[in-house]
Amino acid sequence: MTTSLKIFILTLAVTLLKCSSTSVPIFQDNTSSTNPSDSLLLAKYKYEILKDYVEDAEALTTEQIDSVLYESRISIANSKVFYAPDHSFKIFTIEIEGCGAYCNSEWKSWIHYNLTGKENSEEVDFTTIDTIYKLPDHNYLIIDKSGRRPASVLTVYCERAHLISFSSDAMITHAIGTSKQETYFGFCQENGVEMDESPYIKYNADKKLLTYHYGNNYAYSQGIDNDTIRQGQLKYVNGQFVFEKEHVKVISRANHNDKN
Repeated sequence: MTTSLKIFILTLAVTLLKCSSTSVPIFQDNTSSTNPSDSLLLAKYKYEILKDYVEDAEALTTEQIDSVLYESRISIANSKVFYAPDHSFKIFTIEIEGCGAYCNSEWKSWIHYNLTGKENSEEVDFTTIDTIYKLPDHNYLIIDKSGRRPASVLTVYCERAHLISFSSDAMITHAIGTSKQETYFGFCQENGVEMDESPYIKYNADKKLLTYHYGNNYAYSQGIDNDTIRQGQLKYVNGQFVFEKEHVKVISRANHNDKN
């Protein structure tokens, strides 16, 4: 590791320690915060990402890198470390925001596990972590959230649930519900959908129920101004989530607006 790289990582780490003192949102452990060694590793991950956007980053000062990113309208919007309730693994998540006519984000995430032995790590497909649940059968449920703007008049809010476990040298992803092709269960809801409450994926540990509620509108994609609202639940049984029920309600916005 070069001297300039060490200085850059240390500078980022000091900034993180000074500016990122919020609680880590994890199930039954919401008082944990990033420890110094993880702050250094998070800074290293950020630096590796910046090298993809800034040519010869190692030869530049942090101020010069900031200037290049500013001119390119690229920034690191958020960076955090999330810990499992039993501290058996941790997830490093970095949100990179790029702006053109409007702004969008992409996420880079890494999971570290087997923390008491030979620590392993791998890049994973997680966005901003909302909650981590420890389940029976040595499984874990992870819920993440994100938002995007695929078109100038369209924004979407997304939530996903991931069911994972670990072998000695690998993270294992399990299907949720009836789909064996998907590595997660989730939704993306467009702006403007009329619902009585905000969309969600929630887990009730006492009842072992994964519930969801969200809607879609097809005016932009298909020219059909209908709101389709879905509300349902899955039961955690013998190490997997089994679909139990779903209620679907379709509301014609055209007819609704005529009545009003």
